[in-house]
Amino acid sequence: MLWWSINLKTNRCLREGRLRNKSFRKLLGRSSNLLFSLILVTLMATVVHAVYQMPVPSSLEVKIHAGEMISDDEVPVVAQAKTMRVAALEEEARMQVNKEIRNYAERFAINVKLADLIYKISKDEALDPNLVFKIIWTESRFKKNCIGEKGEIGLMQVKYETAIHIDPGATQAKLSDPAYNIRIGLKHLKDQLHFYRGDMKLALLAYNRGRGKVNQLLLMGLNPANGYAQKILEKNL
Repeated sequence: MLWWSINLKTNRCLREGRLRNKSFRKLLGRSSNLLFSLILVTLMATVVHAVYQMPVPSSLEVKIHAGEMISDDEVPVVAQAKTMRVAALEEEARMQVNKEIRNYAERFAINVKLADLIYKISKDEALDPNLVFKIIWTESRFKKNCIGEKGEIGLMQVKYETAIHIDPGATQAKLSDPAYNIRIGLKHLKDQLHFYRGDMKLALLAYNRGRGKVNQLLLMGLNPANGYAQKILEKNL
């Protein structure tokens, strides 16, 4: 009897366990189906949202890309779009220039107004602003009233005799003006650059030592370098 009772209890426990496992599997199956359905619905909703968020090209854009003719009424729309694009590109370029100017001002510890002046004259004279900033730093440390040992004047340390050859109306008072001084100095540098056929090292040496001295040393077979050109071209200031 005891054995029979134990056997009945064992069978009942096994049967209940199987029922629980079966119920659990059903529940798990239903849960999995529900989870899959939720995931599927979420994915469908995401796709639909993405589709509705995609920019739909206007009929005018389609015509333009297809190379079709547009009506007279649509011409002002195209013109306005082009004008807005040009304005946006110009504004982007202006912001980039302002950023470069601020960077130069911070780099050489000068005010933005002076940095702006140097940058714009450099561009106007078709010279690299970075080169010009380094020349001025080397020549005068950006002191507009700087006077050299041989009478060199201003930011770019231009001699009055040199300025007269470039501008017959040059005066010492004019050379004290930063904008005029930079302009004359850069024209003098460009003259040297033209004479030495684009050789910036020789042009800088002539700017610093004088063309006569540089040519004399070259004719003697000597190297006219004195560290000036190397300092400007190779050293990070």
